[in-house]
Amino acid sequence: MSEIKQDVYKTIFETWRYQSDAYWQRSNYFLAVETAGLGGCWYILEHSHLRTGLAFSLIGLISAVAWLVTSVAFHRYVDYWWEAIKTAEAANSLKVSGLDFVSKHPGSRLHPSRWMYLVPVLFFFAWIVVLAFSLHCLRSGCKLTP
Repeated sequence: MSEIKQDVYKTIFETWRYQSDAYWQRSNYFLAVETAGLGGCWYILEHSHLRTGLAFSLIGLISAVAWLVTSVAFHRYVDYWWEAIKTAEAANSLKVSGLDFVSKHPGSRLHPSRWMYLVPVLFFFAWIVVLAFSLHCLRSGCKLTP
């Protein structure tokens, strides 16, 4: 394998690894922010700050949508670099020596990163529940604190 092909292969692999790690790290940050946001919003609603709770639930809803959109976009980016690794393996004739690990890898066929889309969708629905509760309390004048 020529030095330039080897450098390209290493660069593509490192790019994929960086993007993959960033994808999961970004998902963890969103998860932490959304969880804290839901807890904080519920606390605000519990103390009868209904308009503030309504505003925060709208912000949370937008944040859940942003999480889903960025998850889809970054998943596509990670897939792009995975396919680039396969192309680089073929270009470097790594199959001949049995070193085409990415090309041979069957995957889990479960697509865990796609299942991760479910998490922001669940938060989206949780925010809708909080939003609906806020609106209900604003209309009916319900009080949550004694």
